[in-house]
Amino acid sequence: MKWFKDEPNRFWYSVLALGILLSISSTIVSDAGLDSHVRAAYIEVEGGYALDWGDTRLSDPTASEPDDAKVVTGFTSGFSTLTGLIFFLLFIGLTARYDLKIAALIAINPALIFAIGRGYQEPIIMILFAIVAMAFIMASGQKSNIAWKLVAFVAFTGIIAVKGYSLHPILMVLALIMAGSAYIPDRFFRPKRMLVGGFAGGISMVLVMGVLGIGTPKVIIDEPIRFLYSVPFAFVDVIIIYGLFAMVLWPIAKTTWVKMADINDRRVGELALMVGSMAGFITMYVAVLWAYESILWNSEWPWHMAIMGNNGRYITIILFPAYLIVKWIDPKIDWNQKRAIIGILLILPFSLIAGLHGQSYWTDEAAEEMDLEMGEHFLFVSDGTLGMHYLYTFHQPLDAAKMNITGHWRSDEADWQNQLNMELNHIDWIVLAPEITESPDGWTLENSGKADIFNGGGQWRVFTRS
Repeated sequence: MKWFKDEPNRFWYSVLALGILLSISSTIVSDAGLDSHVRAAYIEVEGGYALDWGDTRLSDPTASEPDDAKVVTGFTSGFSTLTGLIFFLLFIGLTARYDLKIAALIAINPALIFAIGRGYQEPIIMILFAIVAMAFIMASGQKSNIAWKLVAFVAFTGIIAVKGYSLHPILMVLALIMAGSAYIPDRFFRPKRMLVGGFAGGISMVLVMGVLGIGTPKVIIDEPIRFLYSVPFAFVDVIIIYGLFAMVLWPIAKTTWVKMADINDRRVGELALMVGSMAGFITMYVAVLWAYESILWNSEWPWHMAIMGNNGRYITIILFPAYLIVKWIDPKIDWNQKRAIIGILLILPFSLIAGLHGQSYWTDEAAEEMDLEMGEHFLFVSDGTLGMHYLYTFHQPLDAAKMNITGHWRSDEADWQNQLNMELNHIDWIVLAPEITESPDGWTLENSGKADIFNGGGQWRVFTRS
C-alpha cells in the first residue's frame, strides 16, 4: 500500500474513472427500466397526458382497463438514457473540480449506475437537488440575495416537473419557505437539531398526508398494520443499505455525528434540514409504497418488500448535500482511512453488476412473434406483481402508439380463459408469462422461448386463436 500513501489521489482518480466507465457501460448494455417503459407510454389527451393502456394502479388487481387512465397535467416523459448520462457526466466533471473524493463517491455509487442505465429519474433529480443546495448556500444569510433564491426556486420547479406533479400548490409553499427563511435567526439552524428535526418533519409530512387521505399515503389509515410492519424494513433499506452503506458514509458517520454538535453554521444547518427532511420523507414514502402496492397487486406479503427493495435508491437524490455536510463539519476528514477504502471495496461488486449486467426483457422477443395489424388488441397474462409494468414493455417494440395497438393484462388469478370468449372475444393473440403453466383451449401455440435467469427463467409462450 506504499503507492497509496505516496499518491492517494491516484486511487480516487481510478475510482472516478471506473464509475464513469460503468455508467457508460450501463447505458449500452441495459434496456430501459420498467418505470421508464411506463413513462414512455403516456400519450397526449384532452387536458393533459394519460397512459395508453390504462393505469398501472388498478381498481381490480387482476385485470386492466385500457379506457381507465387518469389524466395528469404535469406529466413529463423525462430524459432519454443518453441525455441523462450526458448531464450526469457533466455534473461529475464539475464536482471533481470542486472535490475529487465527493465526485468519485457519487460516480461509483451502485444505485446511481443502476438508475442511469435504466433511464430512471434519480440522477437528474440528484443534479437538481445539488443546484438547490448550492443556491441555498450562496443565498444563506443574505436577505437581499434574490438571484440565488430564484435559482433554488427554478431548480425546485424542475424537480417537481420531472416527477410529474402539479406545480402551482407546491410552488406557492416553496416560495413562502424561501422568502421567509432568511428572516429566521441563525440560532435555530444548529446542524444536529436540523437533521433530527428535519427527519421527524419528513416523517410527519407523510403521516399527515395519510390522515388527510392524500394520494398513496392514505394506506396508512386503510391498512395501518401492514404499513407499521413495513416501516422498520424501509428504514433499513433506505437509510442503512442505500444510505450509509452504498454512499460509504458508515466509516465517518460516528465522528461526523459527534462533531455536528459543536458546529454553529447556518449553511450547514440549512443543508442538514434539507437532507434530514428528505431522508425522513423518502423512508416513510417507501414504507407507504410497499404497503400500498402489495395490496394493489395482491402480491405476497411480506416478500413484496424484497421484490421492491430497489425503491431504496430514491435516497440517492440527496447525495451531494449529504457529502457537503460531511465536508463542512470536518474539512480535514480523512477519506483515505482504511475503513473508507474498505467501504468502497465493499460496494464495488454491486457497482460492477449494475454497470456490466444490463436490464433485459423476454417481452421484446415475444412482441416480435405477434403479427399484429393496425388497431388490433392482444392479451398478456402474468403474475399480479408488476404485471401492468411488464405489459408496458410491449409498447415500444410493437410501436403501439403509431399502430394504434391496445394491450390488455390479466393476472394468473383471473378467469382469463372464460373472458376470452366474452369481453375479450375480439382478441386474437395471447402472451403467457413463464409462470403461467396452463394453456388456453382452442388456441394454437405460435411460438415460445426461454426467459433469462435474471428475469426469473422459465418459458414464455405466444398463442393465436384457432
